[in-house]
Amino acid sequence: MTFLIEAHDNNKYVLKQHLGIKTANMIESELLWLKAIAKDTNLNVQRTIKNTYDELTTLVFDKVTGTSFYWTLQVYIVGETLKGQPSESEIENLAQLMVTLHEHSINWNIPDGFERPIYETEDLIYSLQQLKKMMSIRKMTSNDFEIIEKATKKISLIIKAQDKTKDTWGLIHADLHESNYVLYQGQPAPIDFSSCGFGFYLYDIAITFLHLNPQGRKDFISYYQKGRNLQDDYIQVLEAFFLWAIIKNLAFLAKNPKEHKEFANIIPFLIKNCVKFLQGEKFLL
Repeated sequence: MTFLIEAHDNNKYVLKQHLGIKTANMIESELLWLKAIAKDTNLNVQRTIKNTYDELTTLVFDKVTGTSFYWTLQVYIVGETLKGQPSESEIENLAQLMVTLHEHSINWNIPDGFERPIYETEDLIYSLQQLKKMMSIRKMTSNDFEIIEKATKKISLIIKAQDKTKDTWGLIHADLHESNYVLYQGQPAPIDFSSCGFGFYLYDIAITFLHLNPQGRKDFISYYQKGRNLQDDYIQVLEAFFLWAIIKNLAFLAKNPKEHKEFANIIPFLIKNCVKFLQGEKFLL
């Protein structure tokens, strides 16, 4: 949950309540990476404001509800979010942004005690379990779930077959789409690193692909590979990770009854591509 704070001196800040996070270390690790990115690259990222105790996070106890949550304050980044598909030049800049993030991840010495989520097979299986619950409230048929389950098994095998090297695995943003970067004078600035964690760089790309049309995906890959080489079988892996990203997104929507209509709208798209994936038919690029 985030709030925009407009100060009397015309400066703007983002006040964020970190729901569901029980340790300050998890949040502070995110902020440490942001600080390193700001120091080591030319990317415009949010700078964290410490509290009066010189701490990055503030634990606030609510006497009424008896609950407590961590809060952070960050400088607001000026810019606009996209209203539609990005232009080719915007895609080029976005691909360069992701190359910069991945190269920084490769070269950054992660400090001791660094704690962030891990995106691998267990994350996929958890998402599938969330989808299974939707059958009981008739938001998904058993036939649809069976197809998704078969695709998940194939995706799991592909995940397990990947080598975790410094060139394929590391810290990723894990949610870089048009709502999580803003454009200022044509240059994208990444925001909301709350999902950042350890994962495959191709999975990071797959998440961004959810919000690009087929030509945009081709352009993105072309520009990305000018900065970083991809593995030989990247298309097959990207297709698996693309479906994984959709399944994860649906699992997120499944938790909120207000999003169940959108959930139902996405299911046919997922099923169509799962069928192609299971038949070995290319569908992404």
